[in-house]
Amino acid sequence: MSSETALINRLERFGSWPWPLSVLVLIGIAYFFGLYDVLTLGVAAPAIASQLGVSATTLASVGTVIALVGYLIGAVGFAHIADKYGRKTGLTVTLISYSIGSLLTGLSTNIFEVYFWRFITGIGIGADLAIAAAYLSEMTPAGVRGRFQSLGTFFGFVGAGIGPLIGLFVIPVASYGWRVYFIIGALGGLAILYLRRSIPESPRWLIMKKRFSEAEGIIGLAETTYQKKKGTLPPIPSLANTSQLEEKTLPITSLFTRKHLPRVLLMLAVFLFYYVYAYPFLALTTSLLSASGYAYVASLTVVGLGGLGFALGAFLSFIFSDLTERKYLIALLFFIQALAMIGIGLKGSLAEEVFSYFVAAFSNTFLATMLYVYSAENFPTRARSNGVALTDGLGHLAPIFSVPFTAALFVASGLFRAYEALAIEAAIGGVFVLLGIRSTRRVLEEISE
Repeated sequence: MSSETALINRLERFGSWPWPLSVLVLIGIAYFFGLYDVLTLGVAAPAIASQLGVSATTLASVGTVIALVGYLIGAVGFAHIADKYGRKTGLTVTLISYSIGSLLTGLSTNIFEVYFWRFITGIGIGADLAIAAAYLSEMTPAGVRGRFQSLGTFFGFVGAGIGPLIGLFVIPVASYGWRVYFIIGALGGLAILYLRRSIPESPRWLIMKKRFSEAEGIIGLAETTYQKKKGTLPPIPSLANTSQLEEKTLPITSLFTRKHLPRVLLMLAVFLFYYVYAYPFLALTTSLLSASGYAYVASLTVVGLGGLGFALGAFLSFIFSDLTERKYLIALLFFIQALAMIGIGLKGSLAEEVFSYFVAAFSNTFLATMLYVYSAENFPTRARSNGVALTDGLGHLAPIFSVPFTAALFVASGLFRAYEALAIEAAIGGVFVLLGIRSTRRVLEEISE
């Protein structure tokens, strides 16, 4: 048995999360800031626009597009750092970029500064989400990978739930409320940057780099932690040879093989059809509801109360992610998203809008969690961060066009037509994912190496 296989067998012996819970929380915070940040500009746009002399819809759409360009650049560039130099190094660089961008957005004095610092923020967020997905996937045994990667994202997606509520209480209080809103995100990012110093490197990444003694030390830490919690260690399974190919070229080149290129193309299509509707939904709903006749506070109420569904969705993914084949669950969630978009577009009473947004919110984070779990499972360790970043990052090309298109469609045809288009896009995503691989409860090396 090779050294690689022996170490992977030890890592796969656990029936639950074998590391300190703090590791799960600190990595899951990546999703907190990712979703918190996606919503900040959309929630704050009406307040910023009134001070900086631009319409709220224009600010939300243009600012989101600029952040998405940064997201794409950061996803591909920084993910290479994570595959080449380690997951911890990649996570550190990305969080620095996010925190600086968010802080200086809050200190901006004109619209061009807002746009520029949203670009810098996007660079950090783009890679942090991809690297976090790769890291959590590699740290978790196959039998519970979906559940505990989902739990990590649950801690993060709380940000999507409380972010709009923070905006509801902070932004209307004073003329500088929107600035405080962005600075809160920056200070949180800097705090997590400090706390992340203690997380271990991915043992699978170390094994791929042939740094066996370091990997053995970290796996030993997991065994000690698990034994303290459970009393005894489970027997070591006898898996098939799980030796990983040694990295000899740029990590990203491993994605363009006969085995992995079809997966890259399929996951790219799935992410494109997710982001093409998700970003208009997340970034524009507050502004479009306001422009449709709702008072600004009423629009914030829809997003603030309905946004409580974001945390619920991530928690539900923890419960259900390993109970059925991943791709079927993802398809179902795409179809629920489509129905929720129709509900928002119908523009009913305030209570009906809150309900529709709540359904959209919980199914959105449930779906996003499953997509990050599933995408990481498709790619080999030597290029896992690159694989997630490339497909997720290029997927963000879609909202660069769909956000302004949705805003224009709203102006031309009204709220229902705009959200009807988003519903159709979500349904197409559900069809595409059914073409993917089966991955639930399968060891990563058996699926992707």
